[in-house]
Amino acid sequence: MSQNRTLNDIRALLEQVQRVLIVSHIMPDGDTLGSALGLAWALRARGIEARLSCADEVPADFAFLPGLADYAVRPLTDEQAVLVVDSSDLERIGSIYGEAAFARVPVVNIDHHVTNLSFGNINLIVPKASTAELVLDVITFLEIPLDQRIATCLLTGVVTDTRGFRTSNTTADTLRAAVRLVEAGAPLSEITDAVFSHRSLDTLRLWGPALSNVQRRGRIVWAEITQEMLREAGVDISAAGGLVNFLSSFHEAQVAIVFRELEDGRVDVSMRAIPALDVSQVALAFGGGGHPQAAGCTVVGTLPDVRERIIAALQEQWTERPSDERAPQRLDGTDVRPA
Repeated sequence: MSQNRTLNDIRALLEQVQRVLIVSHIMPDGDTLGSALGLAWALRARGIEARLSCADEVPADFAFLPGLADYAVRPLTDEQAVLVVDSSDLERIGSIYGEAAFARVPVVNIDHHVTNLSFGNINLIVPKASTAELVLDVITFLEIPLDQRIATCLLTGVVTDTRGFRTSNTTADTLRAAVRLVEAGAPLSEITDAVFSHRSLDTLRLWGPALSNVQRRGRIVWAEITQEMLREAGVDISAAGGLVNFLSSFHEAQVAIVFRELEDGRVDVSMRAIPALDVSQVALAFGGGGHPQAAGCTVVGTLPDVRERIIAALQEQWTERPSDERAPQRLDGTDVRPA
């Protein structure tokens, strides 16, 4: 289906509803939050009541986003449609999803991940650098004027997912979208500073132990976040956000992974790769998704078990030679005994 036809379907649906639920994915980042908030402000300008929902607590790092306090762990109630943003599958919205509830209303799926499973009744899936760019397309198609609030939210999504316009999927269209948002009042320097230059002391207390035990196996570099580490640092799981991008800046890291132990017996896996490598298919095989160079999944199992399964799957995909499948090492070259 062409993008214009899909946009027409979205417009036709929105003309028939008064209340919608906009859902962000679990462990929310700047793109899912900025996209959802930008869309909410735009729909409110059209007279639609837009409610915001996320199964996880939204990170305090994004407190500068207008309307962030509107988020709640909010299930579908009397809303007439659900708009899911930046989620490749329904599992990514966690406890907000209810099969019976979602079957009652139309579901609009707006996402930029190439591994998206097209779970919506209407699916706007285009492999752009950020979902925020797609939301901008929707707002433009609906002829809703941009204001500073909308522009700030959407530019945050673009800046976050492109890592400050540095990812390989950043295109001229991405830059043109950013220019439109800046012209509408989005403060680029303030957004960039807030997203990349500020970490709390509690976050650093978590990152310190994780980085001091960074391990390497062949081309893969990884760090691990356990529940014990979270308790000792006095933070929740969102404090690990951004660590995988930092890890990917290491010279040795052709692939960077952060394994985060969750409370429910699962492990969250975030992966980043250099342009020559693709991590999205491994993420998809484990029930997740993403982009070739940025993907993730949530896997049932202990942290050591999930780590070994993910690394083995990556090495099998790349047909690693046996010489590459050596014991894990710290970046200083010393061996680390597998757990």
